[in-house]
Amino acid sequence: MCGIAGFISSNKNYDSKKIVSKMLDLISHRGPDQKDFETYDNTTMGMVRLSIIDCIDHDIPIVDNSGNYSIVYNGEIYNHDSIRNSLKSSYNFRTNSDTETALVSYIKNGVDSFGEHNGMYAFSIYDKQKKETTIVRDKSGEKPLYYTQGKDFFAYASEMKCLLNLVEPRFNDEAVSYEAYEFTVGKETLFKDIYQLEPGEYIKVNNGKYQVYNYWKIWDNIIDIPDNEEKIISDLSELVEDSILLRTKNTAHQYAAFISGGVDSSLIACIAKPDYLYTAHYNYSDFDELDYAKMVAKQINKELIIVSPTKEDFIRTRKDIAYHLDTPCTWTSFTLWMLLERAKKDGIKIVMSGEGADEMFAGYHRYHLLHHDEQIHKLEAMKQYSYLIGKYHGSASSRYAKLVNRCENPYNEKVNRYLDETIGNYSDKMSEDIVHFMGLNDFYSTMQVLLQMSDRLNMAHSIENRSPFLDHRLVQYSFSVQSKYKIKNGITKWILKEVSKKFIPNEISNRTDKRGFAAPINKWYEWDENGKYNRSAYKNMVFEDWKKSFGVK
Repeated sequence: MCGIAGFISSNKNYDSKKIVSKMLDLISHRGPDQKDFETYDNTTMGMVRLSIIDCIDHDIPIVDNSGNYSIVYNGEIYNHDSIRNSLKSSYNFRTNSDTETALVSYIKNGVDSFGEHNGMYAFSIYDKQKKETTIVRDKSGEKPLYYTQGKDFFAYASEMKCLLNLVEPRFNDEAVSYEAYEFTVGKETLFKDIYQLEPGEYIKVNNGKYQVYNYWKIWDNIIDIPDNEEKIISDLSELVEDSILLRTKNTAHQYAAFISGGVDSSLIACIAKPDYLYTAHYNYSDFDELDYAKMVAKQINKELIIVSPTKEDFIRTRKDIAYHLDTPCTWTSFTLWMLLERAKKDGIKIVMSGEGADEMFAGYHRYHLLHHDEQIHKLEAMKQYSYLIGKYHGSASSRYAKLVNRCENPYNEKVNRYLDETIGNYSDKMSEDIVHFMGLNDFYSTMQVLLQMSDRLNMAHSIENRSPFLDHRLVQYSFSVQSKYKIKNGITKWILKEVSKKFIPNEISNRTDKRGFAAPINKWYEWDENGKYNRSAYKNMVFEDWKKSFGVK
């Protein structure tokens, strides 16, 4: 796990080495083990390195044997050994690093090589002969990549703060996705003129111009899965287990898992059997998951390390969290920060977590609403009312747009049009399958801010996060399987819960409530009667923290 940065310009008045060096200093927390950069023609590229697979220092950037290609790299490719084995007959590898594997794979197969990578990554390759830079981001968006283009330069980095020496920190008042979701979606960010490379995309930069391309999107990778419940459960069980175990390899360090008491984190812990096991605990009944976490610890015979954050901790960490997130995040990232503080003290460098399972397997309770509607609409007696349902109740995608809309003004035409168009597009991609398109929308929206939160906070503590459910084989399977197995008999995430019964305590497999790592901030601040969640108060708090951290105008 690392951080990368690059600056491309033919204007010799820029001190490109100084610019990139300063960018890398701002993300030194991402890679405390090594830092370096190099200039080729009009391109300067560098990285800070957190050594996970290969602990030996290497040249940065890594250059191929011909001297024509250079790479700076952030992430892990978990299947890099098998990729490397296919390349050994034609290339003499000098390191054991997956970085070199990614480079050589690109040299041989070009952008087609990206589809082979099973992992999380954002890396940049410079071709000296073509004087061309190729920048890629992983299929699910686990690793970040931001870019900006000025009048006479192009720059990119792992975190937005790196680009603020080149771009004035101005608020992007055109970011409609922030009005809609309370976080930015797609290429938009809240910093004007700073953009995000989206999951499954790559950029080509040549002669001062850039072009963005897709190489992997879920809807282009749907596979045929026979409708056989028993076989589906068996196949999914094998795939889940393999995805988790694959992420316990490629490391010279002990690893940990954070468990909330839910199915996803419990499944990871019980299969991976980490060296360290952590949970968070608050003294409020509606935030108490401790008994479930203890069940997991007992099953895998591991000590459960309990972190009990306080309001004083929240006050103490607010400024640091705002700075490292780079963007105002209305999820309570505070609990994760406190768990990471403890894990760092214990010397942990790798943590496994369960991002993605809810979006992929219909785990959110709000999915019940449209799913229930759909069952009613399919009744024989309701067919004659299909026209009226569409006219007065609206399409499924328009109803979901209303459901996820977080805009304080429900009549905001710009926001409503944006949500109708984007969610309608996901509905079309999934052939109007309600369960699939709700999950697809959330995969490319809600989940992305969760991944951003996870990446920034983990890397702030120089800890790598691994998310087994985002194995692209599992993502592909989850959106290809019949959606009736996602919500069944009134149970969300039904198929994953069936799989989990083989591995985790039944009391957790059979849970119907959902909590996760929430923090009782509303209770601490008494923002609402009985501590009811006040979305506006928290949104305003984190927004002001963000503005202060970066001097946003």
